[in-house]
Amino acid sequence: MKVLEEIINIQRCAWETTDDGLRVAATLSARRDSAVYKSHFPGKPITPGVCMIGAVVELLSQASGNNLNLAKVNNIKYLSMMSPDDVDGATLAATLNGNSATATYTKGDTVYAKIKLSLQ
Repeated sequence: MKVLEEIINIQRCAWETTDDGLRVAATLSARRDSAVYKSHFPGKPITPGVCMIGAVVELLSQASGNNLNLAKVNNIKYLSMMSPDDVDGATLAATLNGNSATATYTKGDTVYAKIKLSLQ
């Protein structure tokens, strides 16, 4: 499944290459018609954590021009549930340095997740 096609849309995206690697920032919106939101959970949908991870990998793949794959989840802190309403206007900020990736999902003062991954 392509998370960025089926569950989350990118409204705006910018990236830059720095001495620390690739930095990407994307503004998101939710695809409310997605089967994922209809089933996870009916009447009170939330964005599954695995989909949040998948979106990070896909976004960094697109920005870097490389087909990246998840090798290892190093650390994840889910700090708040992320409904489709929360996804709308949220920011996914990610960095890629070698095979190490970090990402955060935020909207205003709310941090939804902090993620550290190893990619290959």
